[in-house]
Parts: sequence; C-alpha cells; structure tokens
Amino acid sequence: MHSSGSLSATNRMWPRSTSLFLLLVGAVLSFASFAAVVSMPELAWEADRGAELRATYETYHETGVLLVKQIDTGSPRTQSAAASDPGSDRVELIAAAWNDDTGAYLAASLMGHLTGSTSPYPGLSLLMAILVATPLLWLPTSVARIFRRARAGYALILLPAAMWLLNQGTILVGTEYGLSDSVSTLRVHAFYGVAASLAFLSLALILHLSTYRLSWTRVIVASAGLVFIAGLGNVTKSFSGVGVAIAVGVLWWLMVNDRLRWVRALAAAVVAVSLSVGIQTAVTTLVDAGRSSAILTTSAETPDFHGTWQQLYLGLSHPQSITGEPSVFEISPDPEETRELVAEVAPEVTVGSAEYDAILRDAYFTAISAEPLDAVGLYLAKALYVIKQFGAMIAFIIVAYVIAMMRRSPQRRLLKASLAIASPTLMVGLASAVLVLPDLYHYAELSAALGLLVTVSLGGLVWSLTSMPSHVRSMERSRLSRRLGARLAPDDVRSHTSVIVPTRNGESVIGDTIDQLAERLRSGDEIIVVENGSTDRTTAVLEDLEGSWSHGCALVVLHSGAGLGEALRTGVLASSGQWLLLTADDLPFGFSDLQEFNKLSADTVVAVGSKAHPESEVVRSSRRVIQSRVFRFLRAALLQSRVGDSQGTIWVEGDWARSFALLSREMGLMWTTELVLAAEQQGIRVEEVPVSLSDAHETGSSRFRLADAWASVVGFTRLAVYKDDYANETWTRTTAQLEEEQSRAREGSTRADR
Repeated sequence: MHSSGSLSATNRMWPRSTSLFLLLVGAVLSFASFAAVVSMPELAWEADRGAELRATYETYHETGVLLVKQIDTGSPRTQSAAASDPGSDRVELIAAAWNDDTGAYLAASLMGHLTGSTSPYPGLSLLMAILVATPLLWLPTSVARIFRRARAGYALILLPAAMWLLNQGTILVGTEYGLSDSVSTLRVHAFYGVAASLAFLSLALILHLSTYRLSWTRVIVASAGLVFIAGLGNVTKSFSGVGVAIAVGVLWWLMVNDRLRWVRALAAAVVAVSLSVGIQTAVTTLVDAGRSSAILTTSAETPDFHGTWQQLYLGLSHPQSITGEPSVFEISPDPEETRELVAEVAPEVTVGSAEYDAILRDAYFTAISAEPLDAVGLYLAKALYVIKQFGAMIAFIIVAYVIAMMRRSPQRRLLKASLAIASPTLMVGLASAVLVLPDLYHYAELSAALGLLVTVSLGGLVWSLTSMPSHVRSMERSRLSRRLGARLAPDDVRSHTSVIVPTRNGESVIGDTIDQLAERLRSGDEIIVVENGSTDRTTAVLEDLEGSWSHGCALVVLHSGAGLGEALRTGVLASSGQWLLLTADDLPFGFSDLQEFNKLSADTVVAVGSKAHPESEVVRSSRRVIQSRVFRFLRAALLQSRVGDSQGTIWVEGDWARSFALLSREMGLMWTTELVLAAEQQGIRVEEVPVSLSDAHETGSSRFRLADAWASVVGFTRLAVYKDDYANETWTRTTAQLEEEQSRAREGSTRADR
C-alpha cells in the first residue's frame, strides 16, 4: 500500500483555503438540494402501499415494534390469519409489509422520532433531503481532485442547472425523486427515492476515496462502512447495493499496486457482495425477532418469502403501459389481472407467498419459452427505450469523457476509475429496468450511476475546455522562449546580476536606493531603473543620476507605461544578467533579502524575499496585516499557490525571467504573483527566504489604494482562468528534473566507487 509518512504529502493538492472554497461550493449545492426536497408537497405512496405505511408507522409509535400492524388495517394484501388469545386484552397485531422491500417502512418509523409527526411522510421527506444533500458536500472536492484543478470542482455550482436540462426538469442529482410522466403518473416517492439516494451517496463516497492514497487500515475501515451502506441499500430495494459492493473492489484495485492487485480487487468485491447480502439478511432477522413475540399470527401462517417473479412477469406486458399497444405475449400490465391468473391456478394462495411466486415463475418461463425470439426482441426494445429516456445524460457523459480522455494527462487514471466505480451499479440498474417495466419507479440504480457520471463530466468538460487551449498555446510559448534565448548574448559576456527597480513618484527615495545598490554590486552588474507614470520630479532625479554616474556597475534608466507589471516587464526584457533581483525603490528589506538569496544553491530558479517566512522580522500595522492576510487567502484559494508571499522581492534566473516577461500578461501589482504562479505551474520549487522589514518602510505612507485592492481581486480571478497556460512550458529544467538528475549522478558515483 503506502507508508503513512508519505500519504499526507501525496494527498494534499492545494492550500486549506482552496479546500474551504470547494466545501463552500458543496455547501451551497447541498443547501439548495435540501431546500428543494423539503419544499416539495407530500409525496404519497400507492393506495395499498400507503395504507401499509401508515399502519406500520402508527403501530410502531404505539407499541415500539417495527413492521407490525393491527389486524384489518393497512393493505388488504398483507392480512394474515391471527390466532386470537381469548384471555388477553392486548391489541391483536400481525406482521406487515412482508411482501415488499422493507427499508423505507423501517426508515419512516424511525424518522418519526425526529419529526414527532402523526404522519410518516414528513420523516421520509427529511430523510430524502439528508440523503440527497449529503454527498454534494464533498463532490466538488472529489471532482477537483480528479482533475487536479479546483475550477473543475467550482464548476459544479452549475450542476443543478445541468441536471434540470438533462433529466426532465429536476435539479436533484442521483435520483428521480419527485418526477412523474405520462407513464409514471404518481410522482416518484421515498419508497424508490431512498434506494437511489443511498446508492448515489455510496458511489460518491467511493469516488471521493479513490482520489486519495489510503493506508491499509483506512481502506479496510472505508470498505466496511461502504459494505454496511450497500447492505442498507439492499434492504430498501433488493440487489440495489450489489453494484456498490462490487465497486468496493475497484477501490481496492486503485489502492493496491502490485502483481496481485486484480486478485485482491476480485476478492474484495466478492467479500463485499457477500457481506452486503448478509447485512440485508441480518436486518430482516432482527426485525423478525423483534416482532415475533408481539404478533398473534403463528409462524406457519406468516408468509416469509418476498416474491420477485410478479415484476418479471409484468415486464412481458411492454409496451402496453407506454404506447397502449398490446404486448406480443398478450399480458396486461395490470397487477389485478395477474392475481386473477394466479387465482385460477390456486384460488386460496396468498399474494406474495412462495406458492404465488412459483406460479408466476412458471407462467413467465412458459411465455418466453413459447416465443424466445419475441422475448429477445422485447428486452432489446426495452433496453433501447431506457437508453432513450436517459439519452441527454448519456450523450453529455460520452462527449465530456471523450474530450477529457483525448488529453494525455495523469487525470485519465481517475477518469477511468470513475467509470469503473459507476459501471456495476449502472449494469444492475439497466438489468432492473429492462427485466421489469421500464418506468421512473425502476430507475433507482440508473439514476444514481448516471448522476455520478454527469457530475464528473461537468467538471471534466470545464477542465478540458479551459485547459486544452493552454495545452496548445504552451507549445508556441516554448518556441518563443527558445527564440528569445537564441538572440541573447552568451553567458560569458553577460553581467552576473541585474537589479530591476521600478519607481513611480519615488523622487524622495530613488537616489539613496541606487547609491546603496551601487555600493553592493560589482563591476559587470547592472541597475535598471524603470520609471512608470510618475507625476513628481522622479524623471529629473534619474537624469541627474545617470549623467553623473561613476560606479563600477552599470546604470540604465528606462521608462514604461504606468503599472508595476509594465515596469518590471520592461526592465526584465532589457536585462542581460544571469541572475535578476526585482526589488522596490525604497528597499523595504534593506539588503537582508540579498544576503539570503546569495546563500541559495545554483540550481535555484525562483526565490522570494518573503514576509510570510517564519524567521522574517516583520512588524506591521493592523491595516497592512489585514491586507496581507486577505491577499494571501485569495491567492491560495483561487490559484492554489503554496507560496506564502508573492509580493516580496524576487530573485530569479535570468533566462527564465526573460522568457516569462516576454509572455506575461499582467500590467499591475499582480505581475510578481503571475511570475510565482508560472513557476509553480511548471513544477519549479519557489524558495522563500526570511527578510527584515525596515522601520522606514513601515512608517512611510502606503501607496496601496482601494483601486489596487479591487484590481487584485480581479487579477486573481483572471490568473485563475489562464494559469494552466504555464503548465507545460519548457523554459528550464523543473525542480523534479533537477532532483532526478542529481539522484542519477549520485547513483552513478556510488556504482563507480564500487
């Protein structure tokens, strides 16, 4: 598996602030879905089933016993003969809902403790709201982790709108709850909705876990939890949790990376399916044990078999319930006619009993064996009908996945994993819908699996469309970079260091700054001062300095358009130094930054004199502290930058800096942030060194304006949109490449010593 020491670093993709933003998106989605469900009118069940629900609910809150009812209440289909006790004055109770999936009945009774209502429906509505809303809390994070871009997760804010367009006007994800159509005229209620939402919640959990590297212990614990939920899914609808249990095997396959991974994954899937079925059996056993002492019906008289063949038999009536045309098997979709058919064979048989089911099984096989080709054609027709019903969702998923898969990127691994996670439930759902009547009530698993894939598809589509152009542009940008490098002077005739000093209205400080720099620099170095939009005597001061210059290093005075970015870009492109120092006209850190920069290794490409460094000596006013913290939070959240301070002085390798300057976009305060972002996107480690903030800088008047603050917010958003442009650049070797080369060199040296 993986050692615990490496897991934390591997699993962390961005700063905490970005994770908070993704959780905020999830919270908005979750709240919207929760509100949509609880605001729906009461979604009543079918007449017989609804009567059974009310009977079990009322009896439970009177007696505390689950799935029992008073005799002659509830559905007439589940009335059993009772053995009365003449000497007892207790209410005569019989087993209830024995011919149905019991999960929703159990949930309704238990949720009554929360609602305190006399009706089961408020509790079911609250349960559905919780189940629908919960997975949306983490899905933006999951999708962002799949594509390694936070904006893929942010894109899920559009998920309700996408679902509304793709799935018959519902904003809910992973369920058909609340929908109705010409075939399914009764709106899909909690009996079907709970199963779908449990499956969606489980699949969403597996998807989220698949984006992490987990230890053995966590994989086992997670698998146990998922199997338990799958078992509950089986209780709400037979076999509904099987697809989820199989997907547990996919999780094991992702977490194990050895020759036995397929064996381990297969074993995990088999164990998960077995345990999920075992949990279903255990729940049924516990419920039966709880009500055995309360009911007056003898065990021999209580049917203990939940029939499945009636639904399969009725499935042969397609397409009469949809088009009105009779089935080739001349079978009616009306359950009452099916009961009459069984009554002709065995008049006294109990509906839903084993004998009842056996009669319908024989009728089913008699029908399809008489017309096998018609049976195949019927099932193919139903499959095509189901695909057509979900056609918009399927088309959206196919387009999004094809576009995303066209990219040769690490994201493809988890994209394939998401398909593998959803596929078992998708197959179970398709089989369920095709074998029985294809209507909204039998789309639970399909809704869950397709809902998950639509969610991933939406993030993938946004990721693909916003990053694919940058993938193409990066090749052109790298070519421009090589052309720029080709026309620069060779290393041996270049100055060693170029100091870039932008200035605007700096007449009071620029003279002293240049003199101090000149005393520190050597012959062959250069100071490039770039005046940008000054309205005072800065230009005149610079002209005087240039005319009387006598130091060993060179002084170059340039002018640019207004804006820090314009000034820095102009200065960098005019430089010839092997190393560049980008500083301010008042030397905010004195030379404490330069002293630290000189200690860095020759492999360093970009370094920042950082006020955020724990060893920095920075005493700032409350206003500046707040400005810095807000700036840092926004940068981390929107750009996923891990550098503490991108607004300090910059020490950068000359060729890389000139490549960046040639291609940079920002014109103002965000230019150095763009520089740091470009380095991070290229896999270059940005070093941060401690600095000492001068007292003069802190006590001086701030040139930061409210307009600059707004420009920063807009700038962060702009950088977030096109930050992938720098992801595939080849201006210089990345930190990872340098480390790999150093590792190979050490290995070669070790072999030579041997």
